Amino acid sequence: MAARPKVKKPSFIARMKNRGRETVSLGRTLKDEPRAFPGQLLRVLKRSFHTVWNARGGGLYACGFVITFIWLEIRTVIAEFAAAEGIGTFLTGQLFEILIRVTVQSIQNTVMAFLWPVWLIERFEYFGIAALVVLYFLFPRLIKEPLNRWLFDDGDAPAAAPVVAKEQAPGEE
Repeated sequence: MAARPKVKKPSFIARMKNRGRETVSLGRTLKDEPRAFPGQLLRVLKRSFHTVWNARGGGLYACGFVITFIWLEIRTVIAEFAAAEGIGTFLTGQLFEILIRVTVQSIQNTVMAFLWPVWLIERFEYFGIAALVVLYFLFPRLIKEPLNRWLFDDGDAPAAAPVVAKEQAPGEE
């Protein structure tokens, strides 16, 4: 089996510039074409999911990590909005403070997401263990392929190895 050539990763600065442009583009879309915003946001989130998925190996652990991380991030953002006294106060006085808190909380969420199997067992005890066992057997058979198709449906999926037909010797049928 031939190893894939290593793709050079863009620098941190280049990645941050791209994310900044992407964020500005999302803001413009929201302002100019609000109906197109959900589709564009889904593409951005899907690409981010895909990146994290590949970084974690693309299996059950990666799926659990991503789902746990998304859940924790949503919980964090909702908690920050709920704690704000009002939208005006949130946008004016506390924006910088909230951004710092959300960033710190995001790092904590990443660490917690790495430990998702432990959290599942701790929270649900025997049912958590049973769920992990069931997922261990069902994930590669029922969940992984549809998830990969969803992630790679835009054509950036690794191509399947071509099937090489066996050459027939003269006289064989």
